[in-house]
Amino acid sequence: MLILGMDSCLQACSVALCDRASGQVLSHRREELERGHAEILPDMVDAVMMDAGDPYERLAFIAVTRGPGSFTGVRIGLSFARALGVTLEIPVTAMTTLEAIARNVGANPERLPVASVIDARRDEVYIQVFDADYAPLTDAMAVRADEAAAILPPGPCLLIGTGAEFLADEDTGRFLADASPLPDAEVVAMHSLVEPAPQTLPEPLYLRPPDAKPQGPLNNVK
Repeated sequence: MLILGMDSCLQACSVALCDRASGQVLSHRREELERGHAEILPDMVDAVMMDAGDPYERLAFIAVTRGPGSFTGVRIGLSFARALGVTLEIPVTAMTTLEAIARNVGANPERLPVASVIDARRDEVYIQVFDADYAPLTDAMAVRADEAAAILPPGPCLLIGTGAEFLADEDTGRFLADASPLPDAEVVAMHSLVEPAPQTLPEPLYLRPPDAKPQGPLNNVK
């Protein structure tokens, strides 16, 4: 089962083609950047598919991050994934950036809760807590950075994400995970759930209003 994953929600853009049946990553591209996701994403998809022999006809579904994150970045990734899914007539599924970041945690032998924390700027963070199997223990939410500690579970936990350092405190058992703080398309492709039907298109997750108004509604892509 070939899955094309993509992410453009934060300060990176990545695309991965994975075989879920074998667990093999067939091709993967990633670049960290603050802007320009719209220009680079289509080229990265083409490059990944060409690396693997252009297997568009063998794709089972497309997986994409849906936020929270940069309002523009979320729209770019979702719009492109939805349009490609409609063109290829295959399902499009999505994972939140908070879950994708949490899943970057590899070894967790003590099975600690994992708190995914994104620096949302304006003295806020996006935060969600997961158990060791990545089942959510809290809702995804936007909170003031100085209020985020109240969201964490009692006792030790792992922190990951671009805002994790705000909450790290080894004296209280809040440890920074040794893993990437940004989502990656490989994780999204390997762990996203398959939507039940091709016409089911994922919606963006916005936890606060955008800093700037969009040019048009995302749901132009049906």
